Amino acid sequence: MIIELSTSGIVYVLFRQRWIILGFLSFFALLAGAYCITATPRYQADAAVVANFNRQLTGDVSADHGGGGTPAAADEAVNSYSMVLQSDALAAQVINEVGLDKMYPGLYEAQVAPKTWNLSDFLGFHSKTPMERAVYRLTHSDIKIEVPKDSSVMQISLFNADPRIAERALGVLIARFLEQQGKIGRDPQLAFVQNQAAIYKKQVAAAQTAMEAFQIKNHISSMEEETSYLLKQRSDLETQAATNNVRIEEDQRRITALTEQLKTLKQTVDLHQQDRDAALDAARAQLVELQVRQESLSTGFGPNSPAAVETRAQIAKVQSFIDSYPNRTPLVQMAPNTTYQTTQSALLASSADLQAALKAQPLLQSQIESITTRLAERSHEQSTYQDLVREYQVQDENYRTYLQAVQQARIADDLNKSQSTTVAVYDPPHMFSSAPTRPRTALILAAGVFLGLLFGFSGAFLRESLDERLNTPRQVNTLLGLPLLGTMADFDRPTVAEAGRG
Repeated sequence: MIIELSTSGIVYVLFRQRWIILGFLSFFALLAGAYCITATPRYQADAAVVANFNRQLTGDVSADHGGGGTPAAADEAVNSYSMVLQSDALAAQVINEVGLDKMYPGLYEAQVAPKTWNLSDFLGFHSKTPMERAVYRLTHSDIKIEVPKDSSVMQISLFNADPRIAERALGVLIARFLEQQGKIGRDPQLAFVQNQAAIYKKQVAAAQTAMEAFQIKNHISSMEEETSYLLKQRSDLETQAATNNVRIEEDQRRITALTEQLKTLKQTVDLHQQDRDAALDAARAQLVELQVRQESLSTGFGPNSPAAVETRAQIAKVQSFIDSYPNRTPLVQMAPNTTYQTTQSALLASSADLQAALKAQPLLQSQIESITTRLAERSHEQSTYQDLVREYQVQDENYRTYLQAVQQARIADDLNKSQSTTVAVYDPPHMFSSAPTRPRTALILAAGVFLGLLFGFSGAFLRESLDERLNTPRQVNTLLGLPLLGTMADFDRPTVAEAGRG
């Protein structure tokens, strides 16, 4: 049937299936009540212990004076204490000391008068002994440990059917825990750690001797400084070799160019020297001076000024003298070509530079290869040397660790002799309440009511969804898609009037 997801629809479904809801609610409520009535009441005894992480009590010489290390280390220590408190060995000690007959009478009776026939033995399964069941019950059900956040205080609770037994068992549990805590983690083994320290001391000396012998054999003073020096020297040589290659190429190009230029030049040249007269030279110099003067006068006083006219007349006279001076026959003389000589000298110099560069290149390459080989050898030597250094460091670290362990063992030995412990009783065992704390009646009854309502509502909606009958007009409209014309009452039920007549 279609369930209407509305308040009225849900209320309608719950009203129609009210007997299912009441049935589940009654069942779970009765079940919870029966458990509360039949369950054995248990009383709660409480105590509190605090962990002290001072290194004077722990024997840890590496810890600070003010505490026991990091918060994470403290949390790990508190967790380890909790595990010891809930260990099977400690629980067995408590049960044996208090008595199985007093802590768990039912299990004691099963131990005294065991059953002649057991279903688990018949099926081939291993059946726990009453003592094993008592230890399991104590560690997993009857001991509760709570540690507040960022605190070293442990709240310990122990439950039992007898309040006096609960308080006594908790006291025994704490006492035996304190005894064990005086030994756990502080087993000195002084002779063993002293022997190990002596062994590693010899190994440190052997590693140091091997490292020093390798340094002397390979002439190692400072491996890193020598490697840096060789790398710098090789870098400088490579730079010189590259520069020398560039120089060779430039010299070769220069020699080619100078050779081609020499082909176009002659070794000697003809010198044409004209025989000049001193008067002619003086006249020409005077002519130039007069021309300059004429330009100045024309610019400053005009071309028709008297001074300008007079200067032109003098220029004409000097020019006439020069033109009328007779020419002389030139003298011809052969002389070396200075350009050819300069080019030839440059060619010879470039050739010498080229030969010097060519001779220097193999030497530079040889030096580079020698340094590269030396660096490779140094790399191998450095790898071997680093292995020796690491071996020395490892042995030294082990030796230091055992030296520290010797100190810790001595302190722990003294602490064991003085019966010191890192845990102290903060709150002695006492009863939490004079009334039983288990079972929790209110919580169990509330859980029964909640489960009854949960299963009741689920069963009601499940049954309503499986019902194929149509009960409301809206279901008819939704399922058939037809308009509703009318409804009729249930004729099987008597009306109010008929009930009155009857």
